[in-house]
Amino acid sequence: MNPIIWGKTDQSYDEHITKAYGAWKDTVTAKKNLIQRFCNEFGFSEERFLKSSLLTVVLHDIGKNTAIFQEMIDVSRKGKRFDYSKNYRHELVSFLYAIAGNIALSKQEHGQLIGNIPLEALVILGHHKKINPTMASFDRESRSKKPSINMEGAKSALLLAKNIFIEEGYKFPEQLFEFNAKDDPYERAFIFLNNHFPKMVQNETKPVYESIRPTYLLLKAILHYADWHGSAGININYSLKAHADDLFNEIEKRCVEKEIKFYGLLPFQDECANTSGHIIAVAPTGSGKTEASLLWALNNLQDLGGGKLIYLLPTMVTANSIFERLEDYFGKGNVGLTHSTATFMFQDEDENTNEMRNVLFDKTFIKPATVATIDQLLATGFNTGKWTLIEANAANSVIIIDEIHSYDFWTLGLIMESIKHFSDSGTRFMLMSATLPEYLINLFSDALPDVNVIRDETLLKSSRNRYKTFDKYIDDAIPEIEQSVKDGNKTLVVVNNVAKCQELYGILEPLNPICYHSKFILKDRMEKEKQIDDSKLMIATQVVEVSLDIDFDVMFTECAPPDAIAQRAGRVNRRRTKSDSYVFIYEPSKTSKLIYDSDSSGLLEQSFQAFENSPEEITESNLIEIVENIYSDIDIISEDNFKRASEQYSKTQERLKGIFDNPNRDNLNEITRKTEYRQLPVIPSSFKDEVLSLPPSKRRLYEVKMPYWYVMKHKEQDGIFCDMEYDSNIGAQFIEDTEVSTMII
Repeated sequence: MNPIIWGKTDQSYDEHITKAYGAWKDTVTAKKNLIQRFCNEFGFSEERFLKSSLLTVVLHDIGKNTAIFQEMIDVSRKGKRFDYSKNYRHELVSFLYAIAGNIALSKQEHGQLIGNIPLEALVILGHHKKINPTMASFDRESRSKKPSINMEGAKSALLLAKNIFIEEGYKFPEQLFEFNAKDDPYERAFIFLNNHFPKMVQNETKPVYESIRPTYLLLKAILHYADWHGSAGININYSLKAHADDLFNEIEKRCVEKEIKFYGLLPFQDECANTSGHIIAVAPTGSGKTEASLLWALNNLQDLGGGKLIYLLPTMVTANSIFERLEDYFGKGNVGLTHSTATFMFQDEDENTNEMRNVLFDKTFIKPATVATIDQLLATGFNTGKWTLIEANAANSVIIIDEIHSYDFWTLGLIMESIKHFSDSGTRFMLMSATLPEYLINLFSDALPDVNVIRDETLLKSSRNRYKTFDKYIDDAIPEIEQSVKDGNKTLVVVNNVAKCQELYGILEPLNPICYHSKFILKDRMEKEKQIDDSKLMIATQVVEVSLDIDFDVMFTECAPPDAIAQRAGRVNRRRTKSDSYVFIYEPSKTSKLIYDSDSSGLLEQSFQAFENSPEEITESNLIEIVENIYSDIDIISEDNFKRASEQYSKTQERLKGIFDNPNRDNLNEITRKTEYRQLPVIPSSFKDEVLSLPPSKRRLYEVKMPYWYVMKHKEQDGIFCDMEYDSNIGAQFIEDTEVSTMII
């Protein structure tokens, strides 16, 4: 009796491949519309694509038929620790068989899937590790001897592959049974990536070249689905099962729980829900934009025959909030959350294999619905992370981009290119904002020619708050702030930099305020967000501007650009139940001008004058008009950062030949946010003993971003810890001997 060939510690090779095949069948059914779209666009038949895709599934782990891999599994199954310095990556061995399989399939089908490129082999080589000419992921194998292949095991694996092809009604490339894997796997892969592949790409026509990347990423994404779900033994949960009627009932239920009277859908919500195709939605806070977008999404998913719902926001805080709301609507397990610190949303859950898998699924947009920061989508154009899966899942999906106005020119340039790219892949977009000036509407309309612009005319004509300006600084408003709190008003104070926020907290500390800004460690910031609803006084910076579901009676704010003032005002009388809510605007400080008006264009003075010259009851339309007037001279497509960002993806793709994983983490142009004020994440030295006792996965809970110049001066030798003053009530502060005492943001 032959010994069992293992594919995983808990699955034989045959069992894993069989389960992966089952998951493959479910995946290609779920992605049928996307597959057909690509086939029509790139000129190959659906059956031809499926044969190549199935070949990657049946051959991706054939390299596990080696003595060293089976030894590793045997040691692990006995509960012992394997010496991984002896390991040899199985996908390198699989690559040898994949090249042979590609050649055999190409002869059988009278040509490659795409040009002369053996995409199946590239997919298999990179299904676990990054692939690029440096071969850094396989450095150990560059110094290792060729592994001993179990030829009987490999033959058995090929017989299984043949039977799976027969089950699908396909002819298996029989030449594979004659293949003798005599080459050194590492050398073969290195030569291919550095010599053969670049020449193949160079010799292809433009239409073929442009089809390589999308076909590669779709093949690879399907293999990931099959491999991961096959390993876990779980079914594919591809798209939301909910319909718009189900969501309507959940919305009514949510209103009852929050003691909000429910009279059915608002006209704006109803119009969005019944619109097919792209939407630009301009609607003030209180319009029910989130629910409107979800109703639109569900109806458009039905039009598309299924797909993902992806909800993108500008900040981690807003993403966390929307994630919880979507989970309430669609059920736990159906919604993923991904951003740079998303794993800490689940820190109280058991650190087991299932949870690790959920985090992986979240990061790759595999869940039926995903909430993320915009960066997760934009980074795919730089081929970073699990870009093939994210991009394949975003194609032919519905994507909601909230607070679309809130990005700088660089990020807007990337967003524009992404919108064009994914809309060509069948994706439908809904772009939302409370204050979207006409120049941005025109910009996005150029990217989405058939877009529907929907405005909440009812609320745009209404006034939420009364506005008053004061010819003094906010420091001089302390008595008024104290009186507001004593009168029982839920009071919000917003300033333009962290140091001023901390200073006012110290003055108003007897009133037990919450101090909220960007210079808290993640652990403290998460705790503060839980306390906001019960706070009578909150002193904050710009971090409150975007999508925080908080509601105050009165706001005292330093003057800021008009769109920022409008966003801050959205935190006051949010639910429109008050008749005496006020927004008090004070003159901008010198530091405010450094932040918002560094080129001395007079932006803040214009903003202050605009509100000073406006009636006390400013309507939402008036707010948009103020924004329009102040930014009327902007020509966004001529802005340097916008133009450079618009060109960056094509430069990156040319360098990476479309499919290589990005090895360059230091390229200052391959980023999703660009700022002149560079910051680095560090841990306050006061937490050193506590942090060193934690597993590395928990250490980011203690990180805070500090200015680059400050970190360079005050970091410890390891670069992880940095000397600073830190207090859980007011956050991080520079130590006293520093020559600069003002923390900008």
